[in-house]
Amino acid sequence: MRILGAMGTPDGKWRVEVVRVGREQQYRVFRDGELLPYRGAMGTVERLLHEDGYTMADLIEVADPATAGAS
Repeated sequence: MRILGAMGTPDGKWRVEVVRVGREQQYRVFRDGELLPYRGAMGTVERLLHEDGYTMADLIEVADPATAGAS
C-alpha cells in the first residue's frame, strides 16, 4: 500500500488518505486519529463526513501524508 495524498478537516478531526493497493485506489478514513474500518469508495467517505456535519468541500490538503495517520 502506498499513500498518494491526504486531506483533512481544518480542525483535524477527520483525515482521508488516498492509497494505492495493488491496482486499486482506495480511501482510508481517520476520525480523531483512529483508523476507521472503512476502506473503499469515495461515496463511503462522503457519507461518513456528512453524518458528522462535514462535506468534501471542508477538506484541505494535508502537507505530509507519508508520516501522518495510522497504518
